[in-house]
Amino acid sequence: MYLQKCTALLLLIISFCFSQQSFATTSFQDTIQGFDKEKFITSLKELPPKEFARHFAEQYSQDSIKSMLSISHIKANMLTSENLEVQFWGYIGLAESQNYKTDFKESIIYAKKAAKIAKTIGDSNLLLNNYMFQGKIYYDYGKYQESMENYLNALKYGKEIKLVGLKLVVSKNIGLLKIEVGDNKGAIDLLEGTLKILEEEHSGKFKSLHVSLYIALTKSCMRAKEYEKAEYYGNKGIDLSNKYEDEDAKVYFYNFLGETDIFKENYAKAAQLLNKAWNKAHEIKSAQSQLPFINLNKAKIYYHNGDYKTAIDLLEKIEANEKQKNTNFFSLEDMYKYLGKSYKTIDTKKSLYYFEKANEVYTENDKKQNEIGVEIIKKYDLQSLKEELSQAEKTSKKTKIILYVSVSLAAIVVVGLIFFYKRREKSNQRKFEAILKSLEEEKEEIAEKVDEVEKVVVKEVVQTKAAKGKETDPKEVEIIDETKERLLRKLQNFEAKESYLSKHSSLNEVAKKLKTNTSYLSKLVNAHKGKSFTAYITDLRVNYAIKRLKNDKKFRSYTIDSIAQEIGFNRSESFSRAFKNKTGLYPSYFIKNLDNQDIE
Repeated sequence: MYLQKCTALLLLIISFCFSQQSFATTSFQDTIQGFDKEKFITSLKELPPKEFARHFAEQYSQDSIKSMLSISHIKANMLTSENLEVQFWGYIGLAESQNYKTDFKESIIYAKKAAKIAKTIGDSNLLLNNYMFQGKIYYDYGKYQESMENYLNALKYGKEIKLVGLKLVVSKNIGLLKIEVGDNKGAIDLLEGTLKILEEEHSGKFKSLHVSLYIALTKSCMRAKEYEKAEYYGNKGIDLSNKYEDEDAKVYFYNFLGETDIFKENYAKAAQLLNKAWNKAHEIKSAQSQLPFINLNKAKIYYHNGDYKTAIDLLEKIEANEKQKNTNFFSLEDMYKYLGKSYKTIDTKKSLYYFEKANEVYTENDKKQNEIGVEIIKKYDLQSLKEELSQAEKTSKKTKIILYVSVSLAAIVVVGLIFFYKRREKSNQRKFEAILKSLEEEKEEIAEKVDEVEKVVVKEVVQTKAAKGKETDPKEVEIIDETKERLLRKLQNFEAKESYLSKHSSLNEVAKKLKTNTSYLSKLVNAHKGKSFTAYITDLRVNYAIKRLKNDKKFRSYTIDSIAQEIGFNRSESFSRAFKNKTGLYPSYFIKNLDNQDIE
């Protein structure tokens, strides 16, 4: 009886944490012609709360009529019940509903209410369910640190009820987290180890987990550019999906295999696979959350085939949809990058705008990766390894073997992440040393000679006139030369006086100060500095910050916000992003290393 109870609980966890089977395969009434509303409402009242939550996750939340009736049942009967366990499953049902709608913030609110009730009752089973569910929501929302904390809490309560299979679920979820922090090699090692245990020790069990491991391995191998392995796991996963009749999973496999072929530049084959994914996603409501990812990959093919307009149309639809849902997934960076590339030959202004958006998302994602890397190392080491080893002494011989293998997997996670973190630290240190070296080698810039300026200007004018079939008027060249020379000298003076540190350094304001027009100034900067005016001002400010931070210990004691304000930035985020884009480091890291080396 105890074993049955544990197995049922684990199956419930998996039903919350992984893609569900199509509701078309259930024995419950579908919302078709002749749907008996009253009979359905009665069936809801007869279902035990836990069973109701499972069915709601699997099918009701994907059917508008059933979802509406189920939510009404939750609010009218479950949340008003005097039985706290009934209330718990009611809040889990509402959280599941909001998660399906991708309203992650609202989903977390309901999940936390359920957690509060579970703590009041003191039921480890309920707390385990809740932490696993919250771990998945936070993962979907891109909050990887919080996701990890919830999975570790789930492990804590899992030990109390001795669910060995839970370790496989958590190992798989940690593998997904490793993919998101860029440790794809570590993810592959962990996921392959988890898959081996599942297939050797639990053959035929945990079907959803089995399929989801193949999905995760296909994704991590693709990200690691191990395309043959990605195709191997993708095709094996499709075979497994056919065996288990899991149509949802095929959407993921077709999409990842299509993306793999894009990397391999097999665009025709990629288009076929993505069309399969797209068609399958439209057939199955529970898989429609993958449509933005599928459409993003389709847009990439249009771009690579030179059909920029179709690529833009598709990408802008994705952008509008994601803004409406207020979501932020890692593929946003790809979306903005391809919008920038597609607009490059059509609209330069829009192209620059989208490249800047891509940089913003990159900075945000990089910050998330830095946070989760350290947290996993610290918390998983403290809460998992030592406790798992001490618990091993109390288990049976067979369970002990499985447990030691699970601990070994945990060790792989920790060692892999420590290696990943140290490798990133070494890379950052090299960047830091390169900055110092460039400062040491830097010499005073010599003003450009007037005759060199004249040669450039004369050459530009002659080439322009020749292109138009006109002769060059020497007087006209002289006038243009003098104008350009004066403006270049003014620009040098602007730099020497460090006027760019003023917040009033927009193109319009600087043009007024230099007594010229914005169009001419912009073209001059672009031609002689090789960058846009905004990039020119930003680079001057960042270069100033690097030099002053190295030479001025007091300046290093300022907050990042104060430094940003001091050198002309309106927001600390803008300064940090500009500093990171130029140096590869955040200013806080640069300052910390300067202080550690006691540089005066």
